[in-house]
Formats: sequence, C-alpha cells, structure tokens
Amino acid sequence: MVSADNLNFDCLGLIFAFVSGNDMVSVSLVSWSFLTAVTPRLYRTLTFGLHQAKRYPSIMSPFAVVLAHSNLASHVRHIDIRAIPTVKFSHQPKFLDDCSRALAICENLGSFTCTLDVLPSFLPSLLGKESLENLRFIGNLSTDQSYQLAQISGLRELTIDSSTWNVVDVFPKWMEGLGPTLTSLTLYSIHTLSMEMLENILPTLPFLTRLHVVNCTKVDHAAVLRVIQYTPDLESLAFTSFESSRSLPLVIAPLPRLRHLALHTPNIASTVSQPPAFWTTMIDLTRTWSCPLKSLTLRLSDRITLSDFVVANLVDSHYATLTHLAILNCSLSKESVAKICRKCTGLERFALSIPAKDSYEFAQAVAQAKSIHTITEVGGLRSTHSPRPPLSKLDIRMIMTHQPTIENIIADGRVWTVCAISRMRSHHNPNHWYGRSRRCDSQGPEKMKSTSTLRGRIFRLRITGSCRLLRCSNPVYKMEAFT
Repeated sequence: MVSADNLNFDCLGLIFAFVSGNDMVSVSLVSWSFLTAVTPRLYRTLTFGLHQAKRYPSIMSPFAVVLAHSNLASHVRHIDIRAIPTVKFSHQPKFLDDCSRALAICENLGSFTCTLDVLPSFLPSLLGKESLENLRFIGNLSTDQSYQLAQISGLRELTIDSSTWNVVDVFPKWMEGLGPTLTSLTLYSIHTLSMEMLENILPTLPFLTRLHVVNCTKVDHAAVLRVIQYTPDLESLAFTSFESSRSLPLVIAPLPRLRHLALHTPNIASTVSQPPAFWTTMIDLTRTWSCPLKSLTLRLSDRITLSDFVVANLVDSHYATLTHLAILNCSLSKESVAKICRKCTGLERFALSIPAKDSYEFAQAVAQAKSIHTITEVGGLRSTHSPRPPLSKLDIRMIMTHQPTIENIIADGRVWTVCAISRMRSHHNPNHWYGRSRRCDSQGPEKMKSTSTLRGRIFRLRITGSCRLLRCSNPVYKMEAFT
C-alpha cells in the first residue's frame, strides 16, 4: 500500500509548494519524511518584521535558528529585515550579531533586503556572495565602506532607498562592474545624485529595463527625459516631476518597449482643479512612442481633483493595453470612473479614492468594467483636516454585488477578498508605491462568528487571527478583511 511517507521527496516538494505560512510548520510536524521535504521551503525565506521585533527575545529569531543548525543555511535564498529590536533606544547588539553571522554562512543567498540604516553591520557578510542578485538597503556609509560595497558584483536588481555622497561617488566604478548583469535600478531620496552622475553611469548599463529615480531633488523630469537616451530598452520608468524652470530637451528619445510608468509631483502651484501640465505632456509622449503601456501610476503630494479632460486623454491614449491604473491623491468624478471602466476593457487593477458617501454611484460606474478583479482605496494617502469615514461592510458588499468579477477590495488597511479557492490566500503589499509587490501570508486560528448573504451565496464570517473571513459553501468562495 502506498502512503504519503513513501512518496518521492520531489513529489512532496511539488505538493508543499501550495502550502504557506503556519501550514508549513504544521506539515513539518507530521512525520520525518514530511519534515525533510518541507524544510527547504520552510527556510527558503527568512523575514523579520515589527511583530517579531516586539516579542524579541521571548521568541527565537530565524537567524539564531540557522546559527544553531548550520545545515539549514544552504536552504536560505532570501533575507528580508524590516525591523530590529531595540534596547534603551539602541539596536539590540545580540540580534545584529546573530544576523551578521547567519548571513555569512548563507552561501546560496540570492536576495537581501534591509529597510533600516544598519548596512555597515552586514556589509562584510555580504561580500563574496556569488548567488546574490537582488539587493535593497539604506546607504549611509563611510568612504571605506562605500568602496567595500562597490566590490559586490553580479546583481540583477539594485534598490537604494537613500544614501550619502560617499556611495554616490563610487557609482561609476560600481555600475561599470554591474553592467553585464544589472536590469533594474531604483534610486530613492538620494539628494546628492545629479543629472551628470546619471549621464555617467547609465551608458555602462546596456541591459537596464527598469529605472526608478524618485524624490531625488537634483534630478527632475527634464533630467530624466534627457538621460533615457542611454536606456532605449526600458520597460519600467518612474520619476519625480519637480516644479522647475528647466525646459524639456528638444529631442526626447522614444521608449517603444515601455510597459510601466509612474509619475510623482510633490507640489504644484496650480489651482485645485488643474493637474500638473507635465502629466498631459508625458501622456502625449507615450502616445507618440506607441508603447503598449500596461501600468500607469499618477501621484501628488497635495490632493486635487483630476479633470475629465486629463482622464479622457489618458484613456484615449492607452485604453487598449492598460491593465493597472493608480490615481493617488486625486479625486475622480463619477463620469471619469465610468469612462475608465467602460473603455479600458483589459483593466484588472484600479487604485483610487472611493467616496464613502457616494459608494452607490461608484458601484454603478465600476459595474461597466469587463475584467477588473482588484480595487484599492487610497483615500488614506490624502491630506485632510477631518477624518474620512471608512468603507463599511455594506459598501464593500454593494460594490461586489454590482461587479461580480471583483475578487479583492483593499481599503482602510483591510483586504476584502472573494476567490474560488478553499484555503487561505497569500496577499501582496508593495515595496514602493511605484514598484513591485512582496508577499505576506495571513496566520492565526479560525473561529466561527456569523453568517451573511451576497448575490444569493451564503457566507460565513470567520475570524482568523487579524483576519475576518466570509466563506460560502457551494461553490467555495471567501471574503477576507485584513485589519
């Protein structure tokens, strides 16, 4: 008789690929064969966030586990550090030491992310990692440390959230070494970065397909449009358009392969009803380039109302290819929302400010969409003097009732989901508003709470840790609200 324990480890590995979060821990407790098969996936990614930092040292960090069992280090591919425990307002030295030592023995590490200013503690351990392809850090380094950083080679994706002038000074030498492999470069809030430096480093990156230069005060939109002549194969572009007197270049190199575009304008001197004029200019440019734009993000620091004319220009230019549209800190009229949903037949994700008082009119406008499955409410990003009422469960239910293709509504820190799967689903939160997403799994014990109905389908409200689930029985659907 064949049992699960007799299956080949490769088969078990394929099965466990559909298991995530605490379920993998439960699987590892079944038997020795299950433990052996699930261990590579269980330790593939080591993450440490605020929730773990608050409980440290009452809980053991994943880095201490790897140090205690060094054979697990060969399975580690990704390390993501978002928080560090503190002692008397200083970083916990024991934790930093464990992280550094664990990092040193993870020879197969492919991705390292640290969103805190502690890179000097980890820099020696990052050197010599031949498999390292993705690196994200805050680069407040000294001159000697910057030269050590420039020794890291073979990267495919590089993200620097902020840095000192020492790191910027080694860019020419470092980028020359990364030229054969680097395809994605993100520079965020580097105020010592200049257009001349970009003109120096971009010609050495012939395979670059993603360039994000955001909130770098010395690099405005005119500078970015001037340097893109060195990156004709760009597929993703994000930059900040500052209010400056610098004129646009007379000749702007086309980007025919551009798929994703994100524009950020910190402050505008125009009236409330007028968006930045550069937005219209950039949309017209993408139309002349005939690029199949799939994703567009427009963001302001001050809230305005986006006119119907700008929306019409945007829709008429890219309605055939647009699948993701994000309008941040801009309100849209019901007519604009309806036109976007009606004409952009391939639109799948839509991020905008949903008016809580006019949710019925919004639901009617969204009902005209053909293939939309995710709506993100971004009203919390705006500046306001009075609190905005959150979307209630009735509002969510009404929107999903009008548009049955919607699977996810993200609003007020919660994710409401209706999906045709019977297990807990993983969700993605963006690293940046202009960038890609990362995975975060829900956890916690389930408890029955109550029942409700949506379009004739019976749902049961469950509370799963920090989640509330609405699940029906036939077919199996669920609605989740992550708090």
